[in-house]
Amino acid sequence: MNSTLDIAAEETAPDSIADEDWRRALDLCGDLIRDDVPEPKPDDSIETQVFARSYSVKQAAKLASVSSSALRQAARELALDSFVDPRGKLRFPAETLIPTVADPDLREMIAGYERLRLNELQTVLDMDRRKMDAAIYDAGLSPKRMVWRDLRGLWALPETYAEFSQRLAETESAGERGKRKKRRGSRARGRRKRQAETRLRNRLIDAFPKWRNEFRHQQMLHIHIGEPNSGKTHDALDALKRAGSGWYLAPLRLLAYEVFDRLNAEGVACHLLTGEEYIPVEGAQITAATIEMFNAAKGGACVIIDEAQMLADADRGWAWTRALMESAAPEMHIIGPPTARKLIEVLASAAEIPCELVEHERLAPIALAERHFTLETLPASTILVAFTRQGVLDLKMKLERLGRSVSVVYGSLPPEVRRRQADRFANGETEICVATDAVGMGLNLPADVVCFFEVEKFDGKNDRQLYPSEVHQIGGRAGRYGMSKSGLIAATNKHDLRVIRDLYARQPDELSFARVAPTADDLQLIPGSLAEQLAQWAELKSIPEALRAVITTADMDERIALAKMLSDEEIRKLGLASALTLVNAPTRKATRPYWLDCAAMILEGYQIPLPPDAPAPIHDGGDLEATEHAIACADIYLWLSRRAEFAVHCEAHQQVREERREWSLSIDEALLRNLNVARRCRSCGRLMPSRHRYRICEKCFHSRRF
Repeated sequence: MNSTLDIAAEETAPDSIADEDWRRALDLCGDLIRDDVPEPKPDDSIETQVFARSYSVKQAAKLASVSSSALRQAARELALDSFVDPRGKLRFPAETLIPTVADPDLREMIAGYERLRLNELQTVLDMDRRKMDAAIYDAGLSPKRMVWRDLRGLWALPETYAEFSQRLAETESAGERGKRKKRRGSRARGRRKRQAETRLRNRLIDAFPKWRNEFRHQQMLHIHIGEPNSGKTHDALDALKRAGSGWYLAPLRLLAYEVFDRLNAEGVACHLLTGEEYIPVEGAQITAATIEMFNAAKGGACVIIDEAQMLADADRGWAWTRALMESAAPEMHIIGPPTARKLIEVLASAAEIPCELVEHERLAPIALAERHFTLETLPASTILVAFTRQGVLDLKMKLERLGRSVSVVYGSLPPEVRRRQADRFANGETEICVATDAVGMGLNLPADVVCFFEVEKFDGKNDRQLYPSEVHQIGGRAGRYGMSKSGLIAATNKHDLRVIRDLYARQPDELSFARVAPTADDLQLIPGSLAEQLAQWAELKSIPEALRAVITTADMDERIALAKMLSDEEIRKLGLASALTLVNAPTRKATRPYWLDCAAMILEGYQIPLPPDAPAPIHDGGDLEATEHAIACADIYLWLSRRAEFAVHCEAHQQVREERREWSLSIDEALLRNLNVARRCRSCGRLMPSRHRYRICEKCFHSRRF
């Protein structure tokens, strides 16, 4: 009696249904009234009479003790009478369904369409997964499409689905039922968690800073784009001097120092402000600062933001984003490579900041060497680039043994020492400067040649080949305007020179995202400990939809690591804002224990401990490393002393500043000597390769392991 109405029509439902349509459906129902509904009255609608004489899928499944999917499949294969009502719903006539369900053989026929799960079979047969898979394969069945009619009687299974269901209920362990209940609970908790996260994300988005301000029409952003050595910074500083007040914002203390000295030497009064110190100059209206110290509310007439590619830096990029988007200065200058142009323009558009592009050409042309150099044949005025501190120090030793005079520049070297080393090279007192990629960050270090000693670097997670942007940024230091006809980019072997040629020929990728960091107000909205708040803030990525294509969250790993070292009670005692400031301290893995000692004393209300003493004098590489560590700890002390909430615990800041200066001089003096900085295995004393990243040699490592 299956209706000629197509079952596929179940998917559709007309807006308006005529009585004639319901009358045709009534003809398909028969005369038998369902036992579970009252007898329809003569004046009831035809639709009500249809419902009294037929079952929906859900009602029929309950009556037959089978699943809805089994009933639908039986209807598709015409094993059961069914029709689609005018509303597009599949229904089963009571006149045929009730007798079918009452007959055990016919009810078993319907149950034959039940799909079975593998875990249900395993439970009833008490068979492990491997044997179950083999048995199914031998029977020519698919584990994803097993129906009861194909399994009935196999492997000692019951002959009826009712018996199978009963045995399944009897043999299913309480533990399995508990697991199912737990899974259901887990899914419910997951739904609640997702809903809570959505609500929280929306609240954080509502709290996201509004960068479109009423003063934007009074501003002008000058975007200085060009390769290194193209006069970008020089032109921007001229504008700052003309404006008479404002800020120069740099990524490094070294660059802030450089501009501080330059402007004061030119008779333009300029303060210096870094995370660790403040040098006021009488009458100054201009401040050279590290970018994190920028006060947007006191921007002055002109603000310069240098090294704009740092917008994308995972750890510190938030400070560049904040400076660009929050500055209210009428005149703004941002300086960066061509890869930063598009990102800057999109950010400026998002904040409705009027802008103009200022393109700069290199002042001295640049070329690639036709042949590689060896350490013996390096010309004077060459920057030799390696990518580890130990690699730089090893190259210094080798070159000095060849009779060359050498300066060194690497990231963990104190800024004052880097400056003295760079000045000696710039003034011609040393022939070669061996440097890490720190040399690419705006350091005023003119050279005729930039020569790559290696073309791979460890980026904190993996050893990888240099990116084209890195080759452009570092290699661009070659060429001294007014002193060299051109700059030369080279390498120390044939293979590396080919790699450098290929990378330099490629167009560097444009920057994709600027970074933002959380405020204490943001974290107040998030439940949990400080570490959990930071982690969830990063995970939620609560950026307004209009900015998600160009803004992402900063890397919170170091802050989370520090936050985990503080208890919830300690964070409550500090207050969330002070705790967030504390975990923003300039730490690295080696200085975390000293930072924790400082935090403990702050919580107890005592003076924080002095940095560890440095060895004096410096005799070898171990002494050099210990002195660098002492200076890194002193930087934490001085950084804390510059924060209003912690300054009272840092009364010895002047003593620490003086000791740090002496330690820096000690390093500089040691580097002037032919200092033996070769690394030796902590276990056996064997000399280790410069690129070896561990404290023991491979031989000792394998002997311990095996």
